[in-house]
Amino acid sequence: MNLSRSGRLASAVLAGLLVAAVVGVGAYFINVAATRRTSPVTSADCSTANFSEPLGPLDQPSSVHHYSKAPAFTIDSERLYQATIATADGDIVICLVPGWAPHTVNNFVTLVRNHFFDGLRWGRDPSTAPGGPVIQGGSPNNDLTGGPGYKFDDEKVVSPLYKSSAYQPGSVAMANAGPNTNGSQFFITLSSFSLPASYNLFGEVVSGLNIAAKVKKGDLMNITVREQLP
Repeated sequence: MNLSRSGRLASAVLAGLLVAAVVGVGAYFINVAATRRTSPVTSADCSTANFSEPLGPLDQPSSVHHYSKAPAFTIDSERLYQATIATADGDIVICLVPGWAPHTVNNFVTLVRNHFFDGLRWGRDPSTAPGGPVIQGGSPNNDLTGGPGYKFDDEKVVSPLYKSSAYQPGSVAMANAGPNTNGSQFFITLSSFSLPASYNLFGEVVSGLNIAAKVKKGDLMNITVREQLP
């Protein structure tokens, strides 16, 4: 009798293990399939892409410069995004590449859609201490301080625009105040700029780098963003 119960118990345990194994294998293949369905673009080739009209607001907060939390992930990581920064001297056109830094692109696209940057002033040009061939904007206080009310994590710099320990001309990257303090401030490199790979690199200026070189501290900006069409 005891042997029979032991046998039934062993069979039940074996059946449970088989079910767990099947479920685990199934979950593995589901994860693999999901990974295969997601193929983030990794190059900044916006030149041959077609883009939508400028994207409108999405879950816009009552105050465009203050969010209670980081925005939800809403971009399509399989598509490029094109941001156009209007300045007094012309447009700076940027190709945003989700494959380089998906959460950073999502953050930037959301802020642009909700008019966070419109009417803000550039806070840095090459003459601003400590210097360097960069322009920087995105401070809601117009003085290189503040952000959107939240911070998000760093993403590994994988763009080919980072090489020889430098951000290459036309790199678009997040400014920060230390690890995992990204918010709304970003910079554009006008020429090769030696920096550690500690600044999320998420886009490239594809036209208007000469316009960027004319930006002065205090100049106004307005930004629109478009999504690549299927």
